[in-house]
Amino acid sequence: MFKAITFDFWNTLYKPPENEEAGRKRINLFWDYLLKIGFEVERKQVKRAFMKAWDMANKKQREEGIDITPRGHLAIILDEIGVELMPDMEDKAYNIYTETLLDFPPVINDDVQEILPRLKSKYKLAVICNTGITPGKNLRELMKKDGIIDYFDYLVFSDEVGFAKPNIEIFNFTLNKLKAENSCVAHIGDDVLTDMWGAKNAGMTTIWLAPEADEKLSHIDYHIRRLNELKAIFDI
Repeated sequence: MFKAITFDFWNTLYKPPENEEAGRKRINLFWDYLLKIGFEVERKQVKRAFMKAWDMANKKQREEGIDITPRGHLAIILDEIGVELMPDMEDKAYNIYTETLLDFPPVINDDVQEILPRLKSKYKLAVICNTGITPGKNLRELMKKDGIIDYFDYLVFSDEVGFAKPNIEIFNFTLNKLKAENSCVAHIGDDVLTDMWGAKNAGMTTIWLAPEADEKLSHIDYHIRRLNELKAIFDI
């Protein structure tokens, strides 16, 4: 029945950093840089601008299925604090904003390194990721470092294609790249709206990775608590 499998990135392939240190460091580095180049702004202004950018981007993804790229985040932040930068300074601010995560790298999820080679032996694999602060370019580097990038036939990041889950377009885009019919592809993810509703509306089989959940939802075909439960679903 199945020809291909797509994976969400956050909370599916990778666990985000659990502490808030990365966020604090990102704000502090960004604030320090603005002070260094002569902009007298308060830290609380920077923090408020960061929160506004993330809230706007998250809402745009979930409600409209459209991506505000990290460059777009930066534009919102600079506008909010009333700062205009020269191109080279803007590039430096962008790098600070997007690369701090690499100092607090997410941890690869349980069972990922065991399950991927098993699945790859029988199916085409892809990633469908709603990026946030960290662009797809950096996430590729993370996957390469952890030795899992070569298991995937295609990687789709929302900041690179312009639309985001649950928008059916990002699923159809991926299916087209995989050259697979929607009825022959399963999507695995943790988010009930972006992953499960999105994939179900695209005609795909939905597999919900939710370790703590007990509820039964009509748009979810399989509920798993660990990725190693995929062995039974895909007979590997």
